Amino acid sequence: MTKRLALHAELVPLAYAEALLELAASLTVPRERLLAAAGVPLPVLHNPTGRLSLADFHQLASAALLATAEPALGLLLGQRLNASAHGILGYALLSSATLGKAIHFALKYYRVLGLTFDLQLVERDDCLELRASESIPLAGLSRFAAEGLFASLYGIARFLLGELPQGVAVGFAYPAPEHAGRYTEVFGCAAAFEQPWHWLTLPRVYLERPMALANPATMQMCEQQCEALLATLDVRDGLLSRVRRLLLARPGDFPDLDSAARALHISGRSLRRHLATAGTSYQQVLDQVRRSLALQYLGTTHLPLYEIAVLLGFSDPSNFRRAFRKWTGRQPSDYRADPVHR
Repeated sequence: MTKRLALHAELVPLAYAEALLELAASLTVPRERLLAAAGVPLPVLHNPTGRLSLADFHQLASAALLATAEPALGLLLGQRLNASAHGILGYALLSSATLGKAIHFALKYYRVLGLTFDLQLVERDDCLELRASESIPLAGLSRFAAEGLFASLYGIARFLLGELPQGVAVGFAYPAPEHAGRYTEVFGCAAAFEQPWHWLTLPRVYLERPMALANPATMQMCEQQCEALLATLDVRDGLLSRVRRLLLARPGDFPDLDSAARALHISGRSLRRHLATAGTSYQQVLDQVRRSLALQYLGTTHLPLYEIAVLLGFSDPSNFRRAFRKWTGRQPSDYRADPVHR
């Protein structure tokens, strides 16, 4: 139930669908045939909002994978999704003063794209690591989506730099596919597989590189439009996603159900009913958020366990340890000490 609701609530730019249709056509699958196979009516592509539901896009992607028989379809699509394909966010990246500022802007506003991933930036002494994990279970489209996301991000970074970046590394959570060799053609390096999450690293030396198209006025306009678009999407977004974001915005001070309902401008009874319809409960959502934050703190910070416990709303570190073991089957200290098997 949760997956179905999320797929219909989330919206993605029509430019993604158009790029996929054009790619399929280049692989001898006409757009009319692909739309018919996906069961996506043509009027959907003329939505005046310029967006379509994830459900429609995923039907289109599934049909394209089957019709083209191209295993690397995600990589090929990602290479076509340049900055302009990402709409106002893409223009903001082009207008950024430096690559570092472009990356941080993207991390702040990527939700306007309706991505099915949660993105996280980990700063290291010598590089930045961008991590991605599915925010909605994608099943058979997992590899396609991850390939498309990272091929697009790498291509945009390469364009902004104006050169082929050196020292890049990339990894994916799934096993190596038969076309693993083609990843080297796309990223300029061999990809790692069966990783804890999808990731891409870029040396810090590139972050202060000035951008040729930097424009402060355009950047300010893009930021205003991204803020407005986010506000619009928040209204349309599913209640479950809104609850998650409310909890993530208040780590260490999680509201109870009634307080969360007031913050969302609904009654506690209505919130409880909506979550039950989505196949979950407020406590389950809270535990999911705590687990996600716990993994982030343990994997990317050196905070002592008692501080992490406080940040997660636990008054006693022993309660945090018990909860973490229930969530993952492991002790927090074991998870932190063994990055390979996270």
